[in-house]
Amino acid sequence: MKYLFAFALALSLVVMPVSVSAHEVQQFEINGEHYEFVVGSLNEPVTVDDKTGVYLHVREVGHVAGGEADHHAAAGALAGLEETLQVEISAGTEKKVLALSPIHDEPGAYRASFYPTVATTYSYRFFGTIEETPVDLAFTCSQAGHAVAEEDTKEVVLSEGVTRISKTGAFGCPAPKEDLGFPEPAVTMTSLRDDVAKANTLATGAMGVAVLAILGMAYIAMRKK
Repeated sequence: MKYLFAFALALSLVVMPVSVSAHEVQQFEINGEHYEFVVGSLNEPVTVDDKTGVYLHVREVGHVAGGEADHHAAAGALAGLEETLQVEISAGTEKKVLALSPIHDEPGAYRASFYPTVATTYSYRFFGTIEETPVDLAFTCSQAGHAVAEEDTKEVVLSEGVTRISKTGAFGCPAPKEDLGFPEPAVTMTSLRDDVAKANTLATGAMGVAVLAILGMAYIAMRKK
């Protein structure tokens, strides 16, 4: 069985579209069946303050269609996961849970949009159930971008009934918006907030000085009377 799966995995990597190079691909054995998760970010390259989102594609490796009642789509793509899976995005200590939405005309593909506000490392954690089996699967962006790394084929037991079979590929983290601005450096919402805060501090200080000056002048005028 493992030899058959290895052959299917090798074949899937050969026929995989070039665009998947910007994604991380993990293969899992879930309750005795083999699934491929392709994960990345929408609208790459991702920059701070620009709209992006979680991209997920799931298919059952080696699946053979079983008629109208089969909930798999083309090539074993798994439909209906928006009902059983959610994604938690995290950056540092900040976390947020988002709902997944099917991508039109791409069977087995899902999205969850968000706007990154900091250039840091983001993680996507998919949790819920696959075929009634509880899953908790994590994917993390790479600061090195779409780095080419050797395939990791070490089996890792993640939970009861869930084993990671392989891991390959990578997807980049959001880049600072200033780095990509042209012809002038782009301004981020964070830098704007900082500038406004500094301006408010200066304005408050200037107002305080003005008030003290007025009080001083009033005091001198009273002493002259």
